[in-house]
Amino acid sequence: MAETVRQMPKRYFVVAAILTILFFVSMGTAMAIRGLLVSDKIVPGVSISGIDVGGQDATAAKAMLLQKAKAINETSLSLELVDEIEQVSAQEVGIEADIEETIKMALALGRRGRLWDQLRERYQIKKEGYFLDLEICIDEQRLTGFLTQLAQQVDEPAQDGYFTLGSRNEMVPVPEKIGRSLEVDEAKQLIISAVEAGGGPVKLPIRQVIPCTLAELRQRGINDVIAVYNTRFNPGDKDRNHNLRLGAQALNGRLIDPGEVVSFNNVVGPREAEQGYKEAPIIIEDELVPGVGGGICQVSSTLYNAVLLSGLTPVERLNHSLPIGYLPLGRDATVSYGTIDFKFKNTRPESVMIATRVTSDRLVIAILGTARGEQVEIQSIVEEEIPFPVTYKEDPTLPPGTDTLKQEGKPGYKVTVTRIIRRNGSVVRQEVVSRDTYQPRPEIHLVGPLLEETEGQEQELELLPVSEEEPELDEGSVPLL
Repeated sequence: MAETVRQMPKRYFVVAAILTILFFVSMGTAMAIRGLLVSDKIVPGVSISGIDVGGQDATAAKAMLLQKAKAINETSLSLELVDEIEQVSAQEVGIEADIEETIKMALALGRRGRLWDQLRERYQIKKEGYFLDLEICIDEQRLTGFLTQLAQQVDEPAQDGYFTLGSRNEMVPVPEKIGRSLEVDEAKQLIISAVEAGGGPVKLPIRQVIPCTLAELRQRGINDVIAVYNTRFNPGDKDRNHNLRLGAQALNGRLIDPGEVVSFNNVVGPREAEQGYKEAPIIIEDELVPGVGGGICQVSSTLYNAVLLSGLTPVERLNHSLPIGYLPLGRDATVSYGTIDFKFKNTRPESVMIATRVTSDRLVIAILGTARGEQVEIQSIVEEEIPFPVTYKEDPTLPPGTDTLKQEGKPGYKVTVTRIIRRNGSVVRQEVVSRDTYQPRPEIHLVGPLLEETEGQEQELELLPVSEEEPELDEGSVPLL
């Protein structure tokens, strides 16, 4: 039996052909659309700072924007200071047009999201337009540096009011002075906004700095001289006296709140050549040697006595290793920046202030506050005198048998210091402030070598005349700390 072959209807071939054609057409359209979307040109309808850059590639768009960028870089700014105007361009202060970033933003338009989103964004841009401003680039370091230099011309530190000492040790007011300060961060934003707006005048923000006034000091208790102490120095020792004046100046007007602990080293600071200090005698290992800052211990020691007489409380204090000539035993306070400090605490209920005065031969330091009718007495009692040792050192440069006094010996001491506080004649407090030991200063002789023995017999030593001793300085003129 013969097989019958059924032929497909002709219409199926037509449908298949049509579908095949539509497939290739759609593929071609999609590829064409994809090719359009990945183009390196800015989509039509985009403008940058009023310049139509649609359809342009990055190179062409950059060329079109160069003049506009130059205008932004050269934007003129008139910076208004206190009593003058500073003329600068945007570029001079670190603000420039950023063409590269702006073109990058323009090229991103119509290329974000899914295919349908990109097509819709391109259609809207072409229909309605899209407007970009030319971006600016800010060099923060350069702008900050420019304003910091400007601040150096404008800024004036405020000066707190304070009291110092007059010729009769009375309180002398020194009025406060209002300061001013350029607000750098706020000034940055104002300058950037001015550049974006096309330039023009910029009133820079300058803030008043309000100091502590004399009236406030009075309210805080600075009304009376409650204690004053002075020590003498040798007017002829100019370098030492220079150091002494620097230290006293650093203390003058220092306000101390109730409960505050004051460090002498923190207030006065380092005593080096960089701070203006000069070389003068200091005590190191029980000997007088030259050192930068010599004399500063007379300032700390004078302050120490004013603190004792005002009833304030010493917190940290060390005596010198040797007795000093400008104070009684037990009444000194040595200092060395970074190692030895003098500290005291304001134990009064009101604030106090340090006031200083230096004459041609006298250092005066006072504590100012509120008088409360107290009388303070300081007693220094020598508990023991320590004999000085005598030492002999051979000096081969001297003739045989010579004995020369190089250093005069001085005894050491053990001392107890007591503070007695009275009110209306009655003792309200008595306390031992310190127990100090001062090392003796050895008597030192330089001697020549012994005579050599001859024929088994020793020759009798003939002592040559002793050289004159070094003259002793009067008390108050000893060049010690």
